[in-house]
Amino acid sequence: MEGRIETLLSTILVVTTLCATILTPGLASSPIDLTKCWSSLLNIQGCEVEIFKSILTGKFENVGPTCCKAFTEVDAKCWPKMFPLNPLFPPLLKDGCSRIISGAPTHTTPRFPVIPGSPIDLTKCLSSLVNVEGCVTEIHKAVFTGKFDNVAPMCCKAFSAVDAKCWPQMFPFNPFFPPLLKNECSRIKAATPTHK
Repeated sequence: MEGRIETLLSTILVVTTLCATILTPGLASSPIDLTKCWSSLLNIQGCEVEIFKSILTGKFENVGPTCCKAFTEVDAKCWPKMFPLNPLFPPLLKDGCSRIISGAPTHTTPRFPVIPGSPIDLTKCLSSLVNVEGCVTEIHKAVFTGKFDNVAPMCCKAFSAVDAKCWPQMFPFNPFFPPLLKNECSRIKAATPTHK
C-alpha cells in the first residue's frame, strides 16, 4: 500500500512540475532549475511523500526533522515553480518545519516569496492573515477540505481585509474559493454573539 502511495505522490510531483513549467504565467521563462530545487528533498527517502501528505492533509507535523531541514534550505525562489497550485503551502511548511527542527511550539510569521513578473506582492496580500495566529493554516485546510468550520471569526475578519486583487495570486487555480470563504465568513460573523 505504501508503495502505491509513493507512486501516486511521485506522479503528482511530475504533473505539478509540468504544470509549473507550462501553465504558470511569467514563470516559464525564469532561470530556475526545477531539478535542482527538488534534488535535496528527493535525496531523503520518503521526503517527497511526507511533503505531499502534508499538502493533502494540512498536517505539517508528519514531516520528519531530516526532511524539514532539507526543505528549509530550499531557495524560496524555487517555491512558485515547485508548488504552483498552492502558493500558501511553502511558507506554511517552512514555518511548521522551523518548529519541528527547534522543537519550539511558538508562532512565527511565515515569509512569502515575491513571484517574479507578478504585480502583486503576496506578503502584502497576506499581511492581515499572518497577523492572526493560525489563520493561514485554517484557510489552507479549508481550501483542501472544502470545510469552513475550522475558520475562526478573527481569521474571517482578517480575510475580509484582503484586497480582492490579491485573490488570483493567492488562489491561482481555485478562483471560486475566495467568494465562498467570504460568504461563509459573513455567516460566521452573523452567528458570532456580540457583547455589549
